[in-house]
Amino acid sequence: MYEALARTVLLEEDAKVAREVDRVRSRHPRFSDAEVVGRLTERVAWRCAAVAAIVSAGQPLLGRLATTADLSFQTLSLSRMALSIGHARRRPMTVVERGLAAGASLVLAGAAAAVRTAAGRGARSALRRKPELAPIVTALVGGAVAYVSARLLGRAVEEFLGNHPRRRR
Repeated sequence: MYEALARTVLLEEDAKVAREVDRVRSRHPRFSDAEVVGRLTERVAWRCAAVAAIVSAGQPLLGRLATTADLSFQTLSLSRMALSIGHARRRPMTVVERGLAAGASLVLAGAAAAVRTAAGRGARSALRRKPELAPIVTALVGGAVAYVSARLLGRAVEEFLGNHPRRRR
């Protein structure tokens, strides 16, 4: 994860980010930049939610392995989403801005993982009489937390880029 995250910070152009933006633009050629950003953010949020839901439901069985894999996936996904927002807005991000995006992604993914873990423990303890419902509740909470965290980061990046205009490509 750290190598891929470092690449997103140090390299000015990430091929995966560019492909994702180009894919949305080719499927929706009449979309404005804001609509492309909305579609990109939504797709990442749903992907993060799906992975988090699966990991949250399976956490009692997989333990730290699941948490580590999820944290890596969430961090990299959120960081690339931030870069794709800049790319879709046709606004190149500086190395400092890419570093801030990566750092924010790591902090947000870590906080979301902690919330999901706590929610899983809470659901299992609250549903002692119906333990078969605990994975379902945990998956729903985990997915919701990941979805919201992706949307929050997307909104924060949009706000940041709107307040700090740079040269157009």
